[in-house]
Amino acid sequence: MTAHHPPAGARIMLGFHGTRASVELAELLHETEARGVILFARNIVDAAQTRALIEEIRGLVPWPLLLAVDQEGGAVVRVARGATVFPGNMALGAADSVELAERQGRASGRQLAAMGFDLNLAPVVDLQTNPANPGIGIRSLGAELARAAPLAEALVRGHAEAGVSCCLKHFPGKGAASLDAHRDLPVLELSLAQFRHPHLAIFEHLFARCPRIAVMTSHVCVTGLDPEWPATLSAHVVRDVLRGELGFGELLLTDDLEMGAIVKRSGIGTAALRAIQAGHDMILVCHEATRQREAAAALAEALEDGRIDADEHRAAVARIERYSARQRGAPPVDRADGDAVAVEIAQRAVHVFADPRGLLPLHAGQRIVALAFRPRSIVGVEEADAGGFEAALRSALAGAGLPQVEVLPLDLDGPAPSAPETLRHAERVLLFTWDARGQARVREWLQLVCREASERLIVVHLRNPFDQALVPADVTSLTAFGYQTAQLRALADVLGGRATARGRMPAPL
Repeated sequence: MTAHHPPAGARIMLGFHGTRASVELAELLHETEARGVILFARNIVDAAQTRALIEEIRGLVPWPLLLAVDQEGGAVVRVARGATVFPGNMALGAADSVELAERQGRASGRQLAAMGFDLNLAPVVDLQTNPANPGIGIRSLGAELARAAPLAEALVRGHAEAGVSCCLKHFPGKGAASLDAHRDLPVLELSLAQFRHPHLAIFEHLFARCPRIAVMTSHVCVTGLDPEWPATLSAHVVRDVLRGELGFGELLLTDDLEMGAIVKRSGIGTAALRAIQAGHDMILVCHEATRQREAAAALAEALEDGRIDADEHRAAVARIERYSARQRGAPPVDRADGDAVAVEIAQRAVHVFADPRGLLPLHAGQRIVALAFRPRSIVGVEEADAGGFEAALRSALAGAGLPQVEVLPLDLDGPAPSAPETLRHAERVLLFTWDARGQARVREWLQLVCREASERLIVVHLRNPFDQALVPADVTSLTAFGYQTAQLRALADVLGGRATARGRMPAPL
């Protein structure tokens, strides 16, 4: 007779579609016996609806559930209405204020706790050492461990004060990658000695200072750690390095197993089992019910026949439960504190790369044309809503005393650039870039305006500050390390001379 143990599916965190706790979700939870649910923007209308939804989800099953969300700020924000939208990690790195980081963590934690979340899948602590990294970028606090680690620690501390746990991601670090794991597997040809500092070192630093912290592993293959397997599927990376050498004993989750880096190489059941055998407590299967059921079936079979160790299984589920159902939705908290912190971070973050012709600040009497690319999601995890961007930009400029700016919206898949007539008559030209490194149309427009109007041109990097490498040295340029409303206003204040740029670029170009 086998000893009693929790169900195998308790090791699964699943996502679903829709904004209500449906009969289909109830059936899926009961069938898989999953102990975790992650919410995405597709599930969320606003903070009040999220609170009600979480209560409904918790009522679907008799066991405690771990409710998680990616509320990083910046490019990755799931609750965008009724909650503060913070500027994001790289803006925080540019502002370089531990006090602001802790205030952000506290405000974000309070808001998430009021909604009923247990776990914020943040902060990202990948150090952005590769300017061409497509999946991290402005999600990173920067490239320097000494600067990023205290900010990450403060974010965690602030959340903890509010009763919400944080999850450091993405171990062992993918800030040096050149490929987005949502699409395929990044392989880093680095020795352990080359990779250890700063990428492993920041995790080791934070483990020593954050006693209650979860960690998410990444689908990245570092040849000096394991030349064959990505970290998510590597027993050496998880058991020997993370659990063993670094001594991490808290909750350990995989990144979503439905990402291209995994599903292009493996069936979901096989990947789920290997991730559990590697030493994870919990696997994420975020999208398709058929794959979630396949993962649950694979784990159940392996637990029954002994391929999953029963004692390890019980210990893993106990860790999951320590993080679960600690929150019950409370009345909404006042957003004012969080919103004020977001504004302060954005203002402190603005960085001027160059102003060799003294074009800043702009003046109300000047004829100014702004070419602005509409936001578009660049990486799989990003929510970039095109709606309302132009109005927000015009409002920000008007609020900074520049109501007369003519804003011409551009699309990433729009027609090839040709200089509009208004460009020839403009005294100043603004170009708001959107990932010129990755988007050919943005590069074409940048080249055109640099050629036609470099002596009148101000380039403003919204989505990707590393676009600066493509800007000639004699062109004025600046960034706020993101595109959220607080950042548009901070940029406009610097453009209009109402504020001084104080931010420092936290990563190499």
